This record gives sequence, C-alpha cells and structure tokens, in this order.
Amino acid sequence: MATQSKFGGIGRALQHRNYRYYWMGGAVSILGFWLHKLALGWLTWELTHSPFWLGIIGFSATFVTAIIAPFAGAVADRFGLRKIAFIALSCSSANAMTVAIVTYSGAMTIELLVILTLIQGITLSFDLPARQALVHHIVDREDLSAAIALNTTTFHVGAFVGPALFGLVTSIWDTYAAFFINSLTFFAFAIALAVMKLEPRPPREKDGSTIFGDMVDGVRYTFNHPGIFALLSLTAASHLLLRPYIDLLPAFADTIFGLGEGGFAALAGASGMGSLVGGTWLAIRGKTEGLTRLLTLGILGSGMAMFVFAATNIYPLALACMAFLGFSLVTMAVASQSLVQNAVDSSKRARVISLSTGMAVGFPALGALILGSIGDVLGVQIPVLVAAAICLLYWFWASKRLRRQSDLMEAEPEK
Repeated sequence: MATQSKFGGIGRALQHRNYRYYWMGGAVSILGFWLHKLALGWLTWELTHSPFWLGIIGFSATFVTAIIAPFAGAVADRFGLRKIAFIALSCSSANAMTVAIVTYSGAMTIELLVILTLIQGITLSFDLPARQALVHHIVDREDLSAAIALNTTTFHVGAFVGPALFGLVTSIWDTYAAFFINSLTFFAFAIALAVMKLEPRPPREKDGSTIFGDMVDGVRYTFNHPGIFALLSLTAASHLLLRPYIDLLPAFADTIFGLGEGGFAALAGASGMGSLVGGTWLAIRGKTEGLTRLLTLGILGSGMAMFVFAATNIYPLALACMAFLGFSLVTMAVASQSLVQNAVDSSKRARVISLSTGMAVGFPALGALILGSIGDVLGVQIPVLVAAAICLLYWFWASKRLRRQSDLMEAEPEK
C-alpha cells in the first residue's frame, strides 16, 4: 500500500477512521495547550518577576495530577474512557475561558491564577489517562506504537509551532487571547471524541468491587510488574529533575541571556523543533522492538543536554542544547508510553497509564517548585545544573535494571 510504504507507521495509524478524528481533535487542542502554557508562564513572570512563582504555577498546573492519577484511572476503567475524557475536556474548556475573561478584565492576581491553574490540573488528571488509554481501542495492536509516536510527535509539533503562534497572538491582541483560543480547542477535541464510532462498551460485571479497591489493585499490579516498575523508576528521575526546564525558561531568557519574550519563545521553539524531528522519526519507525534501548539513551541525552544548557551563557549553544534536549525527551516519552501500553494487562490499562501520566505530568511540577524556590536564592542556573548531574548519576544504576526487562516489555502480545 502506497501510504504505508511512504509514511511507515504514520500511514498505518491514520488508516483508522476513529484515530483520524482523535488525531485531528488532538492536533487542534495541542496548539491551544501550548498557547496556554506559554501564556501562563509569561503572565506569571509579568505579575511577579520571580522564579519562585514560576515554580508555584508549574506545580499548581500539574502536580495534582500525580496525586489524583490512581483515582482518575480507576474512574476511567469503571465508567468508560471516552465519557470521562469528554467531561474532563469540557471542564477544561470552561476553566480556560474563565482565565481569559479575568485576564482581559485586568483583575488577574497571582493568587487567583494559582487557583484557576490548580483547577485546570484537576481536569487534566481525568483527561490524560482516559484519552491515552483510548488509543488502544481505536487502532490495531500492531499499529499502537506508531499511533502513540504520532500523538507525541503532534504534541511536540505544538511545542515548535506554539511559540511562534504565541508571539503572533500576543502581538495582535494580548496574553488573554491565548487562553481564549485554548478554551475553543479543548471544546473542539471533546466534539471529535463524541463523533467517533466505537463498539458498545460491554457491561461491567457486578463483582462487589469499589473504585478505591480498583485503585489499589492498579497500584499493586504496577509495583508487582517487574518491567513496568523498572521503567517508571527510571523515567521518574527525568520527570522530576529534567523536564521542569520549560517552566523556568522565562527566567533563563530574561536573566541569563538578557532577552525578553522573543528569546523565551525561541528557546521553547528550539526544544519543539528537536522534539518534532525525534517524534517524526519514531512515528515512521513504528515498532516496539528496540524501544527499551532508545528510552535509556533518550534519558542519557536529555541529562547531558540539560547540563550543558545550564552551564552556558552562550545563546546559540543554549539553542542547540534545547534542540537536542527536545529530541531526547520525545524519544523517552514515546518509548515509555509505547512500552507500557504493550506490556500492560488490558483490564487495568487506564489505571496503569494514569500512574505513568501522573508521574510524567506531576513530577515536573514538583521539580519546578523545588528548582524555582532554590533559583530565587541562588539564581536559576545552579539548581538546574545540579539537577541534571543528579539525574545522570541515577541513570547509571537504573538504566541497567530496565534493560534486563527489555524482552518482557517488548514481547509481542499473544494472539
């Protein structure tokens, strides 16, 4: 088939009608997400000029996801993936509209922004695991890795396009417009999920279990699975120590490189470009074999790029580091999601994915809070430099543990 031979895994994934709706809705929403994220960081900096408050906002945006994740996954497994994702996206749309209106009115304060950002984090807690687990039901199993890679690539296309779009939107209107557009894109994704044609969800057997019991069962399964536990143990360090960089970029752009909004957008855009290249390569590759090795190399590359970025005052070198960091982080993200989806018991899919996404979204928020707090005292470079060094030291031990489980994580599922 021409599409398959030309575009590899991308062509195979897009042949599925439901996935096309899912992907188009997600692509629109991702642009809104990056607009919102960049506007949130810049609005925080304008209100406070404090790395500490950048960390607080980053923490409020996503750390709650790590706390609520086990419960959210159990809710999605029990009540239906599409239903929970639709409700969560609708709530996110309403919240983003509120942020836009309050910002436009001039009534926004940093305290109110923290509250509204916390609410957005709660809705994200329910949206992400349900939406990611849904992919397994809308593509064939052999196309799962390609679909996940294409989703992640699209996310990082947003990371590349988002800064340019952010600059355009704020130059024509102001920061409030980015939040307004994000509200519309959340709603568009909810509609895309609603029009997908899925097989009727089989009725759940009444076994006397509770949501709390389901939640505990999912956590126990994750910790007892040697491959998934080794994977999450390794990726946890990168989520906590490396990925908070995006929340601290406004401070780097302003205080280290002496640049304003444009410098911030360029650094974020360089990271997005690297992510785009890496994600596209993995989507075309479209197979599970070898992903364990790629995951470990991705974390190693991320730590090295972050270390050099934090140590330099040379802006072109910093841009190159951001590009390599984006490439390495997307490699880790695609490999991690694909391996978990490949290895997990289907009856516990949303619960395990909720733990994985809870870490991926929540730990960077905790890291941003810690690094931002230290940055307020010591400057933004030192804590990021130390965090990268710690991650690299941890990698030497934890990566060996995961590589020993590669056969289990990459095994073809039984027919």
